Amino acid sequence: MIHNISRYIMTLALLLTAVTGVWAEEATITLNCGTTEKTFEKAELPWSSTVDILKEVISDFGMAPGIQSITGGDGKVVKIDKELFQVTGTFSGKATVEVSYINTSFTTSMTTITVTAPGPAEPAIEVTPGEAANTWTFVMPAFDVEIAPIYAPKAVFATDGNLVLIPTAIEGIYAESTDAIVTAGTVAKIGETENPQGIVMYAVTSTNQATAPALTAFSADVPTAKDIKVGSEVLVWYYIKGADTPTGQEATAENTFNDSEICAEPIEVKILSNKFDIQFKAANDNTIETGKATVKVGETDAEVKEGKLTGVKMNSKVTVTAKDGYKFRKVEVKKGGAAAPTTTVTWNSSDFYFDENPYTKDGVTLTPSNDMAASGNNLYQFGDNTFTTTLGKFTKIEIEFESTTYNFDGWTKGTGEQYQPDPQTYPDWWENLLKLTWTGDAESVTIKGKDVFGIHSITFTIQ
Repeated sequence: MIHNISRYIMTLALLLTAVTGVWAEEATITLNCGTTEKTFEKAELPWSSTVDILKEVISDFGMAPGIQSITGGDGKVVKIDKELFQVTGTFSGKATVEVSYINTSFTTSMTTITVTAPGPAEPAIEVTPGEAANTWTFVMPAFDVEIAPIYAPKAVFATDGNLVLIPTAIEGIYAESTDAIVTAGTVAKIGETENPQGIVMYAVTSTNQATAPALTAFSADVPTAKDIKVGSEVLVWYYIKGADTPTGQEATAENTFNDSEICAEPIEVKILSNKFDIQFKAANDNTIETGKATVKVGETDAEVKEGKLTGVKMNSKVTVTAKDGYKFRKVEVKKGGAAAPTTTVTWNSSDFYFDENPYTKDGVTLTPSNDMAASGNNLYQFGDNTFTTTLGKFTKIEIEFESTTYNFDGWTKGTGEQYQPDPQTYPDWWENLLKLTWTGDAESVTIKGKDVFGIHSITFTIQ
């Protein structure tokens, strides 16, 4: 599914000029000191410059006679500091400041400073981007406007001939390793520079994820198997986060790039299990279960069942210690036989109906905790339902069903096959089944007190 990134496609700068009225940045401030006039371009008056101008006007001998007083003649000036020769204030229209000073003839003179404050600014016009950021709207005001769109292309991947250098799956990676599970994608350069148009962002989900995850799930780090606990298939989603405008530059179509869309087809990566079994073979009847030896995995005591220790993590230290009074003459370790074959068992609604307790078919058994926990082709919240098998261990269980009212801890939700609820009344009416998936490595799996209605099939993967 294509996911649109709501980042800007273009930046709209509205330069608005009203029919009447003046913008604040166009206002002027004028100082009238005798015959001298100075205009500043900003609304904040640099009053230190005022003192300098007064000195220019009243000093014929390179020195400034003393200023006797500074007053706000029209009452609009907020603060007057005679010692610093500064006048500050906030007002609109014109304000006058009278300055009394001793002139070069050592008589008292008067000059006037006139301040023209900024006119009222027009209200800002809100410009709203659409969901995909390629459509922008605003409401036309009661004056002329100028509109300046700046377009930014989407960042793209680099190419090598006809090959687009997108991320690709890496095979043979073990769960919980720090090895990358995909190759890093390569982003095209900006023009003739060495700067890429953006960076590749990645997110990892289960194979039941039908749509791309939220942007908050993405990271610029190339994903590894570090947080994948068991061997399984995962999906890797990716997109390019476009490069922003370089600092100090104006945004153009050559230096600013938008996000690409999230990939329509995520990468499927198969992660290998990092847990293996140890088969203890006794040279005589003194098997390890009889207490002749103990086993530790790391620093933890391990329990050997039927001559086998299962689920030992790769690179774990395994220590076998003989009981007091015994010593090993020799310990041989070699590669074991081939892994047990994978078996798939499927229960279809046409050939199961939970009216038995327990219910067994093709080497798999469902045991409800009471008569209210399962009936027909439904599981109910009135008790627990436990699956067991004589064929090995469950590594995956998939249930396709019509409805449920609960979230399931340890199970992922997805979409199953299509089915026709009422073909006679509504021949064109089709719906998707829901799907619950459990993955792991267990001899039994329990659904604890949950409703699962209208089960169409249950598929067990066993090894």
